[in-house]
Amino acid sequence: MNNERELLMIPGPTIVSPRVLRALAKPVLSHVSGEFVTGYAEALTLQKKIFGTTGTPFLLAGSGTLGMEAAIANLMEKGDKVLCVENGYFGEKWEEIVETHGGVVDRLRFNWGDPVDIKQIKEKLDTNEHKLFTVEHVDTSTGIANPIDKIGQLRKNTDALYIVDSVCGMGGMPVKMDQWNIDYCLTGSQKALGAPPGISNFCLNDKAWNAVENRKTPPTDYYVNLKKWKPIMDKPLGYFATPATGLVLGMLEALRIIDEEGLEARWKRHETYAKAFLAGIEALGTTNFPAKGYNAHTLSVPKIPEEWDDAKMRSIMYNKYGVIIAGGLGKLGGKTVRVGHMGNDTMNDLIATMAAMESALAEMGHVDDPGKAVGAMMKVFIKS
Repeated sequence: MNNERELLMIPGPTIVSPRVLRALAKPVLSHVSGEFVTGYAEALTLQKKIFGTTGTPFLLAGSGTLGMEAAIANLMEKGDKVLCVENGYFGEKWEEIVETHGGVVDRLRFNWGDPVDIKQIKEKLDTNEHKLFTVEHVDTSTGIANPIDKIGQLRKNTDALYIVDSVCGMGGMPVKMDQWNIDYCLTGSQKALGAPPGISNFCLNDKAWNAVENRKTPPTDYYVNLKKWKPIMDKPLGYFATPATGLVLGMLEALRIIDEEGLEARWKRHETYAKAFLAGIEALGTTNFPAKGYNAHTLSVPKIPEEWDDAKMRSIMYNKYGVIIAGGLGKLGGKTVRVGHMGNDTMNDLIATMAAMESALAEMGHVDDPGKAVGAMMKVFIKS
């Protein structure tokens, strides 16, 4: 379908507000212009508010992966032991980054879709062998949300730095960095924050920054050497490398939208979205992949029964109805699909997505009563 009104419902990049698009359409500014410097500073201030921290914010050109690499390159030194807590594709990604920078990985693996076991994490941390430990807030491969607040309680009794990847959580689910004892938290612009891809957002608290300041060897990366970037974050008029001026101002507008909505209201909206979509997919005769009670609010990952052809379903949804969802990731390919419902997505977007999915399945002979799934969603929205 050649349609400028395609509905993008993958778990990132997500739909961008016209307000953000208008900001991106402005003429390119000098990185030392008053408008840009003021805007950069405001974006950093809003970022701290959204992260729930009084720590140091960084807003750099790059993807969420840049934030992951910045954590390891600056907080870990060669030979340090890192506990990687994994229950999905992106949790396992930390291993490669740690090993690339000469760290020693201690893997604590759980089945994809199962919640992490806090008791096992505690047992690992009680050994006091780890420089830091990494946890996914939401793993986009499985749609599981890990209890980062409860895990944060463990950090009180360990010197290990607590690193949280909230690329698919921040802006759509509660994150309270200081209250939950998170030392380093990262996200990306293209998911629940509602901006285009290209910006890496992360914050460090004082404990994490002391680790940066007191390391014995230089960081193993030049571009994400945070000592070089911190003066610019403190005073954006400075220079280390050219910032992505247009993307920064687009990010600023997205952060303003979040601030205007209010974090509590935004979190509640996303929770309603998740409940509504779950009701819809259960009416279709399937359910979400993650363990019950651990569903993320920012995306759903419906299981695909063996008799369904997920590629055909997605093709009909796109070619006939103009709705784009994602296939399963990694070893979940063909076994799940992934639907984002975050950021600037509206109730109408979710209803249209479910209608397209239900219609495609009816055309394929798997749904006898079209409208049942959409109706189930509507009942949730009406009660919210």
